[in-house]
Amino acid sequence: VGDAVTSLGSTIALKLLSKIRVDASDFGVYSHWFGNNWLVGGASNAGGAVLEKFFDVDQLNELSHSIDWSAPPKYHYIPLLTRGERFPVNDPFLEPCFSPRPDDPSEFLKELLSSLTNIEREGYKKLQDLGASPLKQIFTAGGGAKNQAWQQWRNKQLGIPISVSQHPQAAYGTAKLAWGCLESIQ
Repeated sequence: VGDAVTSLGSTIALKLLSKIRVDASDFGVYSHWFGNNWLVGGASNAGGAVLEKFFDVDQLNELSHSIDWSAPPKYHYIPLLTRGERFPVNDPFLEPCFSPRPDDPSEFLKELLSSLTNIEREGYKKLQDLGASPLKQIFTAGGGAKNQAWQQWRNKQLGIPISVSQHPQAAYGTAKLAWGCLESIQ
């Protein structure tokens, strides 16, 4: 209880193992039964797809290494591809915002990554505000888990131990569950 997984894929999806079931459709929050506990979660419309709108994979890798995290981010972007957000706020009319945009591409990437981190932090806060068990540690999965610069920033901003999952592919857990089901019926 208190362990969580952030999947940094095309969207940001959060799951928190909780003793308490939380369902809040107004915020896109839902629970799945997991043993004697609940996986409480939600997913933002923001995520890696926004990064891919502005940068290709090589640019992301190169620019991530040149980000200066010693200076705090200056802007608060709303990193959505299209209008509307479902979690951690439910606002179907929320407009994307990517301005002001710095001239330096590494600064722009820094601002995007910082804004995505804000969504992750606010998402876990929302789950706990709605009654989920307290967050203790986060495991990261998905393509964004490979970005070490972002990982360090997330560690600092969330104030919770964050580590990359042993199998960071987002579909690994589902495949493992399916395999277990297949074994049990054979």
